Amino acid sequence: MKQKNHHMTTEQEKVIPNSRFKINLEFLGLLSLLVVGFLSRLDTSLITIDMSKYYFAWYRYIRDSGIAVAFQEGLMEYTPAFSYLFASTTLLDSIIPKVTAIKLIPITADVISTYFVYRIVRIKYPRGNKPYWAAGVFFILPTIFINSAHWGQMDALYTLFIIISLFFFLKEKPLLGMLAYALSFSIKFQAIFFIPFLVILFLKKKIPWWQFLLIPTVYVVSCIPAVLLGTSWQTVLSIYLGQSGKYRWLSGNAPNLYTFVPNEYYGPGLVIGLIVAFCTLAAWIIFTALDKSDLTRERMVLLALISVSLTPFVLPKMHDRYFYPADALSLIVAFYNPKLWFVPILFQLNSGLAYTVYLLGTSIGLVKIGAIINTVLIAYLLAYQLSRQVSSIREASDHEVVH
Repeated sequence: MKQKNHHMTTEQEKVIPNSRFKINLEFLGLLSLLVVGFLSRLDTSLITIDMSKYYFAWYRYIRDSGIAVAFQEGLMEYTPAFSYLFASTTLLDSIIPKVTAIKLIPITADVISTYFVYRIVRIKYPRGNKPYWAAGVFFILPTIFINSAHWGQMDALYTLFIIISLFFFLKEKPLLGMLAYALSFSIKFQAIFFIPFLVILFLKKKIPWWQFLLIPTVYVVSCIPAVLLGTSWQTVLSIYLGQSGKYRWLSGNAPNLYTFVPNEYYGPGLVIGLIVAFCTLAAWIIFTALDKSDLTRERMVLLALISVSLTPFVLPKMHDRYFYPADALSLIVAFYNPKLWFVPILFQLNSGLAYTVYLLGTSIGLVKIGAIINTVLIAYLLAYQLSRQVSSIREASDHEVVH
């Protein structure tokens, strides 16, 4: 008996070092991801045309004349909520270069988004290290850190609040979810990519109708300081309308099918495109809402991804960066639905190909390749959703037969 106990103790002693080695290896792997993520954001020196033409001009004007004068003169072309954040970067003028100060906004959003990716995946996996891996991988996604630290774009900012909104919906706290979404909409108009998902939640009775009033309410409240500083209500309430008519092209190197349409067809292409987009999104919303199966968390994150990828895919006048929310949410989907592990990789490829035209001056042909891949990918996601719904219907019918 004593020999047997001694044998068991020896076996346990062998297991303990192995488990410690595995834990240490995982820790080093996670630490490496975070280090790589931070290192990839250290070099903020790249100055794009957008940065020098718009951001630097606004920065100098606010620094030299004050934000009140900037609002009075209608200098800022973005929403008041974004303008306040942008103006705050001038406080760092004597400490760091202006290009770094400006890029700190999206870089900070990256860090906070990483935390909420962890929180979302932790809902799925209450125990274990998968949430840490999800956060670590998110932090090193190429289109995420290139967009913020190198390009200096602000897509990370509005997407942050979309991620927070999704987190609260998964936690069954719709009021906070709608409040987070309202903040996203107050920053960038591209937040509308999330609206089809919200409509589905409303039709599924997950969101009461009155909570949609938070969207205009938060926007109007965010405009009050700007109006007090001297701008007009007409200016702040028509910003998105002005932005929508700024460019006369069907695709700004976005990886969707409009990149194949010559720009001489802009007029009819815009009208037809808007009609097709409305019909496609309406059909998807209705089809999804009619499904009587439970809206599980796995289905919820999938629908959120389809919403932010299908919407910019069917809408005309999209930019190269507009699949950024899909780049972010696709990683969450892969952790909730491991069979879809390849989806974030393909979204990285699509957006990455689109980025190269502006950042590296490559051929528009790369965007067309991305558009073809994107078409297949979104079609696959829709087919995957359909297959899951059919499977749920069969399970429900089988259950009824048994009883």
